[in-house]
Amino acid sequence: MEQSLTLPGQAQSSTLSRIHEASAKFQRYKILLRRRWWFLLLTASIGVCVQALTITGKPQVFRSLAKLVAGGKMVLDNQVTWHEQLTDFYGTIIETIESAEMVRKARERVHALHPDLKDSDVDIKVVQTKGSAIFNILATGSEPKYTQIFLNSLLDEFIAFRQSIREQAQGKVLNTFLQEVVSKQKIMEEKNEAFTKFCAANNILTITNGNNESATFLSQLKAQREAQRTSLAEIESAVLNVKAAMQQRERLANSATPGVQQQSASDAGKTTESTGNGLTVAEMDYLRTKGQITMLKTKRQTLLGTFKENHPQVVDISQEVAGQESLLKEYEVQIQDEMSAQLSAIRRKVEVLDKQIVEREKEALELGAKLAEHARLKDEMETAREAYQKMFEKAETFQAMFNTQSDYVAVQERASTATEHTDDWKMPIVIGLVVGLGAGVIILLLFDRLDDRMNSYSEFQALFPGESVLGQIPEQRQRGDVALLRPNDDRHLYAEAFRNIRSSILFKNWQGKPPKTILCTSAVPNEGKTTVTSNLAVTMALAGARVLLADCDLRRGGVSELFKLPSTPGLSEALRGKLHWRDAVQETSTRNLDLLARGDVFDQTSEMLLSKTAEEMLKEMADEYDYVIFDSAPVLVADDTASFAPKLDTVLFIVRMSSTMARLTGKALDLLYERQVNIGGVILNRSSSNLKEYTYYNYASYYYAPVKTSPQPAAAAPGATKS
Repeated sequence: MEQSLTLPGQAQSSTLSRIHEASAKFQRYKILLRRRWWFLLLTASIGVCVQALTITGKPQVFRSLAKLVAGGKMVLDNQVTWHEQLTDFYGTIIETIESAEMVRKARERVHALHPDLKDSDVDIKVVQTKGSAIFNILATGSEPKYTQIFLNSLLDEFIAFRQSIREQAQGKVLNTFLQEVVSKQKIMEEKNEAFTKFCAANNILTITNGNNESATFLSQLKAQREAQRTSLAEIESAVLNVKAAMQQRERLANSATPGVQQQSASDAGKTTESTGNGLTVAEMDYLRTKGQITMLKTKRQTLLGTFKENHPQVVDISQEVAGQESLLKEYEVQIQDEMSAQLSAIRRKVEVLDKQIVEREKEALELGAKLAEHARLKDEMETAREAYQKMFEKAETFQAMFNTQSDYVAVQERASTATEHTDDWKMPIVIGLVVGLGAGVIILLLFDRLDDRMNSYSEFQALFPGESVLGQIPEQRQRGDVALLRPNDDRHLYAEAFRNIRSSILFKNWQGKPPKTILCTSAVPNEGKTTVTSNLAVTMALAGARVLLADCDLRRGGVSELFKLPSTPGLSEALRGKLHWRDAVQETSTRNLDLLARGDVFDQTSEMLLSKTAEEMLKEMADEYDYVIFDSAPVLVADDTASFAPKLDTVLFIVRMSSTMARLTGKALDLLYERQVNIGGVILNRSSSNLKEYTYYNYASYYYAPVKTSPQPAAAAPGATKS
């Protein structure tokens, strides 16, 4: 069986994809934190300030503390026992003390005992000490004296409430017990009366001693009927085949033990005379005649060995055999008559048994129902007597049990003197700090989810895994426009990035002829497209290739401004036929690099780029120069680029890091693919050189210290690169 081959790197593709995604997320959050750290500081400061204002704005309060203890209870149940309470009971205590009804009663008690005190709001909180049955009741109020008195009143009202509940429960339970005892007694008397009446009306129970004799006799009758039915079936079968039946009886008779009669199935209900071996006279004659026939046939067979068939002795024996066979048939008829008589007798017995079984079944059912009713009434009577006895015993000990009960919740400590309470600043400030930081993180993450701008190479690869990245251009931290590259430029990292892109273009597997006409574009304006295109053209020219840089952004092109050259005449005049494109080409300060400026701005630029003049111009440029690089308008701004790009060998797509939105980039790439444009790769502009992935990839540290080198002559070949 042929096995499929795995190309190098395919087994690691999924792992690398996950690594890219994780790295992209990490880099994105790192950039977000570096740019927006001040927002976290702001939200944390707001949280701390809010907590500080909340604490300082609270009024002065006083606190008083009291304690309750919950234990077990004494219960008299055959013996005095101590029962502990469960945790759900503890929850009931807490809910009762903190209830509005209990607070209202405590306030009324304060009014009654201390009418001179002015009302004040008091907050009650109950906390159970962990691992114990002690409850700490904390009262917080604005007046210290009122707070203490209110807490003591609350304790008194709670104890009184529990006492009233217990007394009500005792009376209710006692009344319930008495009603239950009377009810059980009435039920017991009714069951006794019903059982007595049933026993008096059904003496049959005494005769049978609780056994259903009719059912036993019924079982015997059914067994006899089944035996008769079996005999009936055997005789019916024998009538149909007398010879087979007689052979069976002959075997039974021959195998019988001397002195013991073998009774066949047909013996049941015989009406004819039978012999000592269980066979009738006709059956014995049949078997004897059959034996005579067998002997005569054997004798004739012996004579035939000596004489011919017409010999007198043979003829006599044959006549005798015929006579015996005729007699045997008469015996068969006689045996069939006897069996028919036996069938009639057995059927009569079965009919008699059927009638007896019907009568006995009725008697057995009636007697069984009476026995079941007797057992049920007896069980109900005994159950009612036991229930009454138990309830009566409980009623006797009920009063004593309540007398031994005591409340198992007691006041351990009365309300303490109310003291001024000062909140702890540490925990609220920490909470405000944590909440502020958390809110800041959530807000930043929310804004980050809404922001789809790409910040790093890893993030771009995670979002567009199918696009080839030709290189990254580091961000230049300077004011104003970025100057063009020049020979021996001291911006080593910046210059090396363009050399890397140049090498990617030269040595990429283009699946055919390498491109000569190249168009550089982006999704939207302000991507740095013009600067990147111009520097790429300069880098290609410095390698010794003859390069023509054409400004194809016929609306707002600014390539000539970077080179400080006139913007007219240019490409627009050449497309409109006002002059030949060679007449509009200008030399730049860079060797081997010529510039075709934009020209005058005019309408219907897309139509001109689609004309045959543009196609002929492209062919002539490609024949005269090694590379023709066009700087075009953004894809999503005008239709010029999407209309002109299919005519060129390849398109380089420029993406500005931390600026271009992923959805706009995807939309622009989709539009180019729909126009069947050959996208050669993506250039990531203004990448942050502070990211480790950029530093590792481009070896930025290699250029930290400038190195003076002697001038090197420029290579003559178009494909030459600087090492």
